[in-house]
Amino acid sequence: MNDKEYKDFSKKRFSNNLDKKFNTTIIGSLAKFEENFGFLWGHGIPYADLTDQQKEFRKIWKKTRISILDSGHSNLRACQSELNQYDVHWNKYVTNLINFNSEE
Repeated sequence: MNDKEYKDFSKKRFSNNLDKKFNTTIIGSLAKFEENFGFLWGHGIPYADLTDQQKEFRKIWKKTRISILDSGHSNLRACQSELNQYDVHWNKYVTNLINFNSEE
């Protein structure tokens, strides 16, 4: 693999990892909100079985969730766009061993 191909591979690898981390952060955060506050909007309960208050909270949650997802994806696209302005070289997993027995 020549240097250009390796840089392209490195950038693509970094871009894919960035995507995964962004998406994990966004979705994971939303899941925590649902886990801890979902009772407010009847998370996991069919819409027909919700109280009027839960229906109102569900509308608010849906708007908030969409806003968070849109913002997160917008920021991910901005990061990807900025990444295209850089040369990336993956250093793999470099381990430098020190020889303590050498006589320097």
